[in-house]
Amino acid sequence: MRKLFSLAVLIGAFSINASAQLTIHIQLSPHLKGPYTGKLLVYTLSDTAQHFGNDASENEAAFSITVNNWTPERTITLSESANFLNKRMDELADGYYRMIAILDTNNSERRKLAVGNLYTRKEEVAKVVKGKPTTVNLVLNFAMEEQPFKENDSTKMVKFLSPSLTSSKNKNTYIIAGLFLPPSYHKDKKRTYPVIFINPGWGGTHYHAMYDKVRELYGVGLGLEKIYVFLNPEAQTPYGLHAFVDSRINGSWGTALVNEFIPYLIANYRVASNPKLHFLTGQSSGGYGSLWLALHFPDKFGGTWVTSPDPLDFSNFTGVNLYKDKNFFFDNERKERGFMKVNGQYRTTIRKVVQLERFEGEGGQQQSFEAEFGIPNAAGRPIPLMDNQTGVIAPSVVNAWKAYDMALYTVAHIKELKKLAGPVYIYVGENDNFSLNESANAYKAKTAKTGLNIKVITVPEADHFSVRNAAMSKEMQKEIDAIIKSVQ
Repeated sequence: MRKLFSLAVLIGAFSINASAQLTIHIQLSPHLKGPYTGKLLVYTLSDTAQHFGNDASENEAAFSITVNNWTPERTITLSESANFLNKRMDELADGYYRMIAILDTNNSERRKLAVGNLYTRKEEVAKVVKGKPTTVNLVLNFAMEEQPFKENDSTKMVKFLSPSLTSSKNKNTYIIAGLFLPPSYHKDKKRTYPVIFINPGWGGTHYHAMYDKVRELYGVGLGLEKIYVFLNPEAQTPYGLHAFVDSRINGSWGTALVNEFIPYLIANYRVASNPKLHFLTGQSSGGYGSLWLALHFPDKFGGTWVTSPDPLDFSNFTGVNLYKDKNFFFDNERKERGFMKVNGQYRTTIRKVVQLERFEGEGGQQQSFEAEFGIPNAAGRPIPLMDNQTGVIAPSVVNAWKAYDMALYTVAHIKELKKLAGPVYIYVGENDNFSLNESANAYKAKTAKTGLNIKVITVPEADHFSVRNAAMSKEMQKEIDAIIKSVQ
């Protein structure tokens, strides 16, 4: 599941006029020559004691407009007819507002701060008083650049051109990963190593290989020497994480990983060729992706450890039964479904979160599911699971998703899954913030009598983010080491 979104930014050369109350002049800095085409997103924050943090708030007003061929010489006026979230511009209550904006020009990756997108470094504050004109001058002055990957003897970046994905997408498409190599790698040039593939959750990329704290979280360096491969599930996908799942929209990333990327690592980085020495682990969306890989390629991995996976059983999809419920936003008593539970209390609702994502454009968590599990429309985009305004669920889309319901898949493929080369462990927190423990336990109930080497473990008092910790990873490494010793 996604975490909440980071913008410490400002705005560029447009005018926003709210019934003569508010005018925001947005300009491009002269050094940003353009021309730029994309979606301009303008965010507000009514509590000026706060600053914009990990995510735009689903409770605040925001506005958007599509920009074409924008250059510094041009000032554009965003009228009251602009797309809005929660409130139109002329509905803003009197008070002070922080404002930021971003111009989303990158149509190949989901992140608002993806390479090439423009933003302002500074938050501006405007005072809105009905009947009194207020003018704010903002400048888009920064373009996101690609983060450098800092290589050394232990840490390497791999950018592998996938033949199958390139062919199917008709453009160069890469599997990108960060490798962390063991201490003896450069000393013993003939030695091969077991490998652990790390499939991260929302916001995780190959850059995680560079960071000590992230490596520690996955137990890197504990026990027997291994190569660690930090996968990037966000590369070249505008609709959210592909999670290395074969998708009718994103493409066959899982097959490319197994049939192309792993042989490349064996040939070029001395990864052991025995699939029983290939291991999977993943968190959240990457947890679902790791389980999907283990179940669809049962003889290709020696063991799988996942934490807080995205919904495994679609009869409980973040609290919604996709097979029985009619509405994604409201329960049968027309009560809004809560979302993001913290200390027993919901912070927001599913409706608000989905509508914020739809407002922002491509690549939110819900669209990520729709691209991962669903089918494309005539333009190749994911068909929505529900009506964006009413929340009414589309039965035809649910039917298309069934192939990705891991409970249904497991029960239907028991014979093939007897080939599992190693154990599968699924860890969920008792207090998962997105009710993913309930989905995992529904999966457990349906698969309990299959006799498969799959275990679902509920961790008392843990939430979505605290299930995976140093202690859990230490235990995982012990279990992996035991398998390695039994194979070698």
